Amino acid sequence: MQTSDPFIQIDNVRRAFENSIALDGVSVSFERGAFSVLLGPSGCGKSTLLRLIAGLDQPTAGVIWVEGKDVTALPPSGRDLSMVFQSYALFPHLSVAQNILFGLTVRRTAKADMSRRLAVVAQMMGLSAFLDRKPAQLSGGQQQRVALARAVISERPICLMDEPLSNLDAKLRAEMRVELRALQQKLRLTVIYVTHDQVEAMTMADKIIVMNAGRVDQVGTPEQIYTRPASTFTAGFIGTPPMALFDPVDLAGGPVPQVRQPHVIGLRPEDIHLSHSGPTARLTGVEYLGADRLISAQAGQTAFIMRTPASAPLPAPKFRFGWLAASASVFDATTGKRLPQYDFPTPSLAQKDTTHETA
Repeated sequence: MQTSDPFIQIDNVRRAFENSIALDGVSVSFERGAFSVLLGPSGCGKSTLLRLIAGLDQPTAGVIWVEGKDVTALPPSGRDLSMVFQSYALFPHLSVAQNILFGLTVRRTAKADMSRRLAVVAQMMGLSAFLDRKPAQLSGGQQQRVALARAVISERPICLMDEPLSNLDAKLRAEMRVELRALQQKLRLTVIYVTHDQVEAMTMADKIIVMNAGRVDQVGTPEQIYTRPASTFTAGFIGTPPMALFDPVDLAGGPVPQVRQPHVIGLRPEDIHLSHSGPTARLTGVEYLGADRLISAQAGQTAFIMRTPASAPLPAPKFRFGWLAASASVFDATTGKRLPQYDFPTPSLAQKDTTHETA
């Protein structure tokens, strides 16, 4: 991330359709040179917000600013940005070189300038040997690189990406995440990236904007979003497996805070450990993942998952569990919002009960 200055500012934006509201009073900023990710489930409004920033759609209310300029009514051509879509949108009858240069050709850029920029971008994206091929002759990863090259060659400071890796297999997605992040940092692009894949968000983002039902649920770094979720929605959406949400009654005997209002307590799977004291749980399943095991269990009315090293002993059919007080999140049971006043101070690691005695 280059600076903390707002480069793009969204002020109280609303987008209503005849029978639904896609965005409801969204306000958020994007910093220059940062990789910002709009993250959320299908239908949360993230792609709608991206389209509004791009100028492909108009808000029902609110203002969109770029570098202090109101661009709300400007067409895409007046916003100095590029886009990469889920579908690569490549012209099948054009060569790789012609696809990359298409935007410059439409803008009637000088041929010498186009040739220079094509050579630089093709080398950067690993496409120099494929410039004469047609898209059908390329792999999915190569086609995605062509779409990215077309955006990069425009030399525009803002790049909007709408789930660009969703059509790739798992191995290619992992490779492209690394390449995308490295490219963004090298070119100092301001990237706004839409995805429902939390792995993409956590591994690439400087800042994540978690969206739910047309509203912003939380804004923060990947670490902030993961360790201190602002709501039960974010707690349950982020993490694989997600944070377990316990009724305090089911945690009797553990380090639970004394909260006056109805509340729930969230614990990450890796923060729960076997203990010689604490609440009792019933083993319901075990998943072997190589380095780790996921232990499924039931404590009272709450089902939860505990992550343990694969080398650790398995729990008994009935066992006790514990956790560090500092790892717990407390949420209002009615609103689902985090209650930060009940966050525990971080204890020393020496306080963690690492015994694996079963009940």
